[in-house]
Amino acid sequence: MTWLVSLALAQAPEAPSREVVVYGELLVEQARQALVEELRADGYTRVVEKEDRVIYRHPEAWKGQVVLYDDGWTYVKRQPLNAVAPEMPWADANSPLAVAGCVVYPWLCVRAGGLTAGQRKWRGRETREAQSIADASRVLSERTADLAVDRTIDDLPARLEALWGQGKPLEGEGDLATVAERKAALLSYWGTRTDTVWGREVQDAIEAFVRGVVQHSDAPFTEAEIAGFDSNVEKTP
Repeated sequence: MTWLVSLALAQAPEAPSREVVVYGELLVEQARQALVEELRADGYTRVVEKEDRVIYRHPEAWKGQVVLYDDGWTYVKRQPLNAVAPEMPWADANSPLAVAGCVVYPWLCVRAGGLTAGQRKWRGRETREAQSIADASRVLSERTADLAVDRTIDDLPARLEALWGQGKPLEGEGDLATVAERKAALLSYWGTRTDTVWGREVQDAIEAFVRGVVQHSDAPFTEAEIAGFDSNVEKTP
């Protein structure tokens, strides 16, 4: 963990502001809307809202459905057996009278094509739709990950202060009573972040805290502690 070697010389980057988080929320919403527009252009116009996801179904049941989760995860799957209240001669689609018509004429409302389509036919459709929305799905996933990191970093300074000053762990419950335990917790949290752009952003925030707070305290990291941690990191598979 060579970043600790130059703590005294490096300048701490600015912590993300609330404006950064708000802007990230806007980017997520824009990316989500772009994906939804892509789905509508592909014909997925029937919308079913669930607690943590929205399902976009094609009127032709054999063409499947696209499930969009709140965390940005998207996937294409077969439609289950479902019922739709279509437009009737006496009622608009999905109106109470149309629903009543389904009770009388259920065969007009049941959609079973998603289950009866052949495997080869379905796989072809699944692949085409996954490719069609791949770019929009990727952008949404990246924007969602960016926002999650922005929120984490926005809250992280207060959590780091609570760890260093009060012994409150960054993860889990308990009490870190000694300085050694608190140092170990900082180093462990830094070392277990993912090796991605998002993980490195969190690491940058931790490094800034160490530079600005820990190394100016009565118990800064020593060269021996740094060397010991470097050794442990190198042994980690």
